[in-house]
Amino acid sequence: MVRPNLVLLTKRIPLIQFRKGGLAAASNKPGPSQQITGEAAIEDWQLPARFARKPIDALEAEYINNGGVPN
Repeated sequence: MVRPNLVLLTKRIPLIQFRKGGLAAASNKPGPSQQITGEAAIEDWQLPARFARKPIDALEAEYINNGGVPN
């Protein structure tokens, strides 16, 4: 038989402190300092050499195409 436990109901105090404004403040349009400039993204050929992808050798391409290293 299950007994219902009697719980004292006191005012619940949240443990997390949120910033003022809540979701309403976060959904506002960005201010002038936060607006997107509209510049185009950097293409892969414009990246410096240190950020370029390393070439894939034939063995690694074979592993990729076959689903990974054989067991």
